[in-house]
This record gives sequence, C-alpha cells and structure tokens, in this order.
Amino acid sequence: MKMVEQNISGVKLERLRQNAVKKHKILRKLLPVCLILFIGLTLVKNRFLFVSISEYGFGDPATQGAFWGLIGGMMLSGFFSGCLNYFSCFWMLVGNLMLSVIFAGVIFGFYYMLVYKKAYDLFCINFKNKYVLDTLRQLPDFSELRYNAGGGLSYEEMNRLKLIPGGQSVFYQSSDELSGKLDGVPFRAVNVCTGEKASARSSTPKILFEGQVIVFSYFDNRKISEGFVQVFSKKALSKLRETRVPLPIQTENSVFNENFAVFAENEQNAFYILTPQVMEQITAFQEAMEGNVYLSFSEKSLYVTCSQLRNPFHIYIDIPVEEQRQKIAGDTAILRSAKEILIRAGQSSPK
Repeated sequence: MKMVEQNISGVKLERLRQNAVKKHKILRKLLPVCLILFIGLTLVKNRFLFVSISEYGFGDPATQGAFWGLIGGMMLSGFFSGCLNYFSCFWMLVGNLMLSVIFAGVIFGFYYMLVYKKAYDLFCINFKNKYVLDTLRQLPDFSELRYNAGGGLSYEEMNRLKLIPGGQSVFYQSSDELSGKLDGVPFRAVNVCTGEKASARSSTPKILFEGQVIVFSYFDNRKISEGFVQVFSKKALSKLRETRVPLPIQTENSVFNENFAVFAENEQNAFYILTPQVMEQITAFQEAMEGNVYLSFSEKSLYVTCSQLRNPFHIYIDIPVEEQRQKIAGDTAILRSAKEILIRAGQSSPK
C-alpha cells in the first residue's frame, strides 16, 4: 500500500498505464527473442550435425546414428561422456540447447518479476485504491465510500441470498467490495463468480454466473419483505432450479409475466412488494441491461445483479484511463437504476 499516491491525477495514472503497456509489449516479445538468439548461437557454435547431414545425407548410417544419438544423449549423456567424439558433439549440442531454453526462461522470469509486475502493480494499486474511489466521490449522491480488494460475499452468504446460480464452493470467487451510501441509501457491491465442474476429465469449471451483486439496505423501516420475493429473467430459469423459493407468482401485469418469473414464500407479501411502479422500474432495468437480471427482496434489503454488470475495479491496461473513467461513471447509472427500484418500494403505502 506504500505505492499508493495520496492524490493521483488521471494524467499521471495514464503515464503509469502506458509504462505498464510498454513493459507488457516487451514481455510478450522477450521469450521468443531470447529463445531464437540463444538457440541460434548454439547452432552456430555446434555445426557438426548440419555438416554431417550435408556431407553424407540423412540416409547415411553414420548420420542416422548421430541423430538418434542426439535423442539418446538427452537422457544418457551423463553416463556416456567418455564415448566417441562423434556422439559427444551431439550430446554437447543437446546440453547447449537445454541451457539456451533455461537461460531464456530465467531472463523472462526476472523481467516479469522485477520489471513488468512492478509497473503493473503500481498502476493497479493506484487505479483501484485511489482513482476509482476518487472518480466515484466526484459524482453526485455518493458518500462514505470504502473499498476492500479482498472483501466479498462468502459462499454460504451467497447461497442464503437465493439470488444467482450457486454452483460448487470450490469454484466460487468473490472480491472487490465497494460499500457506501447512494443518495443516503446504504449499499454494498461485490464481484462474484460461480461455477461447477464441466466434466470428469476437465479441471476447467463451467461458469454459471460472473458479475456484480449489489445489496441496498435500510431504505424504509415501514417497508419489510416477510421472506424472499425473487424476480428473475425467464431466460435464466434453467440455471436457478436450486435457488428458487417454492411459490411461483403470476402478477396482474401480463407483459411483466412474459419477461420475468416471480417466486415468493408468501403470495400476499409478493403483491405487497411488487407494486405497478416497482414492476415498471424492473422492466426498465432489464431493458438497460444486456444480460439476465436477478432480483431478490428480503426484509429491508434488495439484492440485484445482472450477468453483464461490469466490475468498475477491473483493470484494463489496454484501455486509456479517461475512457475507463467514463465507463466507471456510466456504471453508476446501473446503481442509480437499482436504487430507484428500492426507493419506489419504500414509497408505497405502508402495510
């Protein structure tokens, strides 16, 4: 955290980003260049194989023996160092080629750890811990903002929310916790990724959900949802069999019913929460999103997310800082839209 600037401008952060980009371009070229250079020098130094092939041809028994001696020498050179000079040349060539690969790898590793990673980390730390928060603090209605890179929702807490496909705990990830108030309404936003084992042979998980989960709470003490009321895009239903509460609800809005599926623990409570104004805002929220929408009302809180909801703390070193700042500002429209759903729920007549 010592590398974080107390106040960093977009111009200075852009210079840090460009420096990281420059180091990354060098990193991508470094390993193949080193391999070509060292292997080329090794082959120039050890011309014996090529001289033998060009002089006798590969069909010559001696040349074939030398070739297979090259392969055998990779495993047995330590035991046959006293063999004929003819084969020793090939064993030496193999050893030199292996050293070339090792030297190239060492140089790549040193550059990655001491040069590129240092430049990348410097940009990331300042971007996440200062610039994003400073950008949000300059926008109207945000206050008391806090950021915790390692914070998030536990797997057990996420399953209790009954909001998104849970997947398996071994593949669950949550980080980049942002908390604060938006127009006086407390909120918490975290990045979440859930998955499950794709197949018995594959170690790569099948991603079920990846995006931000936003929690708004304590909006109106007069409005409390007695149990969960869930609203899901109908396209997401196939992934949500284990997270649905038992009672399916049909609202009086036929257009809403065509696009969303509603589940609740209590039918009366569902109609109490899903007023015409709330359903109108949920529909507007869905139209603004590219992916499936997931909503869950519980007690005084609203849990909302979309599978395409961008994490404002994600680092893009290939995108200029100013463009990323504009994206961060654009992401607040999603927060504001979700908050408006909550506020409208609280503005309805008391139960």
